[in-house]
Amino acid sequence: MLWLYVVHNILIIKKRIKMKNILVLAYQISPTKGSEYSVAWNYVTRMAKSNRITVLYGVSGKHMGDTKEMDHYADEVGIKNVRFICVKPNQWTNALNWCNRHDILQYTFYFAYREWHKLVYHVAKDLFESEKFDLIHFVGPIGYRVPGKLWELDIPYIWGPIGGAGDASLALLKNASKMTKLKYYFRNLANAIQLHHNRILKKVLDHTDLLLTSTTENQSIFSNIFHKKSLYLPENAITGDICLNIEKFTNIKKYHFIVIGRLDAGKCINILLNALLLVKNRNKMILDIVGDGEELQSLERFASSHALDQNLVWHGQLPRYKAVGLFNMAHMHIITSAKEGNPTTIWEAMSHGVPTMSFDHCGMHDTICERCGIKIPILSYEQCVSDLAKNIDYLLEHPEKFEQLAYGVLECAKKYTWDDRELFLQKCYDQAIENFKNRIV
Repeated sequence: MLWLYVVHNILIIKKRIKMKNILVLAYQISPTKGSEYSVAWNYVTRMAKSNRITVLYGVSGKHMGDTKEMDHYADEVGIKNVRFICVKPNQWTNALNWCNRHDILQYTFYFAYREWHKLVYHVAKDLFESEKFDLIHFVGPIGYRVPGKLWELDIPYIWGPIGGAGDASLALLKNASKMTKLKYYFRNLANAIQLHHNRILKKVLDHTDLLLTSTTENQSIFSNIFHKKSLYLPENAITGDICLNIEKFTNIKKYHFIVIGRLDAGKCINILLNALLLVKNRNKMILDIVGDGEELQSLERFASSHALDQNLVWHGQLPRYKAVGLFNMAHMHIITSAKEGNPTTIWEAMSHGVPTMSFDHCGMHDTICERCGIKIPILSYEQCVSDLAKNIDYLLEHPEKFEQLAYGVLECAKKYTWDDRELFLQKCYDQAIENFKNRIV
């Protein structure tokens, strides 16, 4: 009878690990880029270990339709259990996106993006005629404003992790240009209107069998406004090994702080530079700034006119592997953005044992704790500048804190690995399928 028991258990296990056939919508995806591109890439490569994945994508470059990188990868390299299908924009969609592609009225992108989703819907319907999928997962981008059309198909549907529902911190933009202030003011206003008056969004949420939200702030917003329960899941996680270069704590000449990201007005790097003017021990530090953008020249001029050049290293835009490699010598990672989800740089910093200093909002509120970083409250622009300077000075006066935080990062990082996320998402799939059955009854 023992063999019957063994066979029975084997059959149960096989049933549990049966591969699901999943249709994934990931507008942006790339094996070399960060941000939204890496979110989709990490998801697809990880979940393909135990599922069959069909990916509908629209861009791997800068603009809609720029797909050469992914097209080449799909044709020449490929991933086991993954099929990539590029959904190209048609002439009408390209026409709608012309202004955005030429950096004129960039918000016209959303008109083109909505039309692109219609093309995706027809591609998906054609696939459904010849193939059975267990569920659909709309992975990204994480913004909630354009929910697409795949929710209309009669199949279990997962959306997320989604974000973007929280407001930008206008206090951090005090010294920004009038145009930047207006941009973020109207963004916050658009949020309020869309969240409270968008009937389509309500309909989509009603047809979403499992909603994932990227921050607890977004989780609360969708719960309070739409009475839609969701599971909190940061949009990305740590890939690869978690390590720490302990040699950087010996024979220290300068302590390295690092900023990585596009240098636009929303990143509020000006706050950090203003804070450096107040740092008493500035001679003990170097700030590595990695990235490019429209604010670069004005930031460089500010630094030169205030004698900060000796404390700054402008690396410009670097290949991702070189940018991440700088974490090996970094003692502290800094984020000063007015609006973020959970930037990819947090996970990259964590994977190298580098703590993060950030303002206490957005995804950083959830991810950073006193063991692995420093969170600064947002009360006013002046207070943010002052507190940022005080915290930097404190670290430079108590250098042992850098190492303490680094080891704290190693402990906290264990909660954000892709290994754990794979198991979590498998449970999400089962839950979505069950919720779908209950929804259609």
